[in-house]
Amino acid sequence: MTRILLLFFLFAFISNSVLGQTDCENTLNHATTEFEAGRFYGIPAILKPCIDNGFSNEQKVRAYLLLTQTYLLIDDPISAENSYLQLLEADPEYVANPQRDPIDVYYLSKKFTTVPIFTPSFQGGINTSFVRTIHSLNTSSSLSQLKINNGLKAGFQLGGTVDWNINNRWSIGLGLMYAHKSFKSVQDDFNEGTRREFIEKQDWLDIPLYIKYGVDSGRIRPFVYAGIAANLLLGSKISPEEIDLNSPSSGTQQVSQSPDHIITGSRHFLNRSLVFGGGFKYKVGKNFFTFDLRYMAGLNNLTSNVYDNKLMTGFEYSSDYFRLDNLSFSIGYIKPLYKPRKKKQAGVSLLNKLGLKKK
Repeated sequence: MTRILLLFFLFAFISNSVLGQTDCENTLNHATTEFEAGRFYGIPAILKPCIDNGFSNEQKVRAYLLLTQTYLLIDDPISAENSYLQLLEADPEYVANPQRDPIDVYYLSKKFTTVPIFTPSFQGGINTSFVRTIHSLNTSSSLSQLKINNGLKAGFQLGGTVDWNINNRWSIGLGLMYAHKSFKSVQDDFNEGTRREFIEKQDWLDIPLYIKYGVDSGRIRPFVYAGIAANLLLGSKISPEEIDLNSPSSGTQQVSQSPDHIITGSRHFLNRSLVFGGGFKYKVGKNFFTFDLRYMAGLNNLTSNVYDNKLMTGFEYSSDYFRLDNLSFSIGYIKPLYKPRKKKQAGVSLLNKLGLKKK
């Protein structure tokens, strides 16, 4: 019995919604007919019940566009502007087109903007780091018998950015990103018959500041950006491993390992990098998913102390002077904070900033 009642109420709710939409579509058609017949003054009253409660979002756009045209024709510019603002509330990305819309509506639309003042985004993804050696240091007795290779390791990042929108296409962005970065160094000492592998794992707080250019229409919207970043090294540790290729006898291997060793004090805390990136936004409803590829090129030497006593004694480790680059890929989510509003008049705005007012 309970299921039957639930199905009944669900059917009644759906039926009322469909009927309501149909009635409001008839109301909109009626108002359009009145407009075409030149009977303008009754149109606001015809549309009001469905505007207050009944129109779908798409119907609201059509209704407010009709009201905007109506108020322009009966010489009520204030109501026309208010109606157009309501249209932009219903569809912030509506763009008047002179081939589709009346020319007076097109010119009225130029007085307004819906560009968000600020656009926050949240993102996360994966990264890998590249060591760029400035000066190589080692403790091997025979440099010609030592081969050093730097390898890639995977990391991850999570954070967000806020874009301050200058206009539809240009913006200035500021980000805050936690990043776990890792890389390895492999030293083959053919003179001693050993291989040493050092995996360094670091925790960073990256703060990029950049200028961005992006396409402002379409479902897929590419963008590019460039800037600088402050990179704060929160912590660093090394996992050392040594393989003796000839111990205890030729043809056998003995592995020596040690727990992670913290070397944060041997690295500079404050670092800098150049930032280059690009990607695209994918529009879903009023919001976006973002796909972002970013490269950060380190500008300064990361090493503050070459030797660590424990690592030096146990594994003959000495750190090179090096810069660290990072390549990352992130997927994010943007919910634009649309703000339909009337544009400021450039002249009046400048006078106000100078402390002057037009009389």
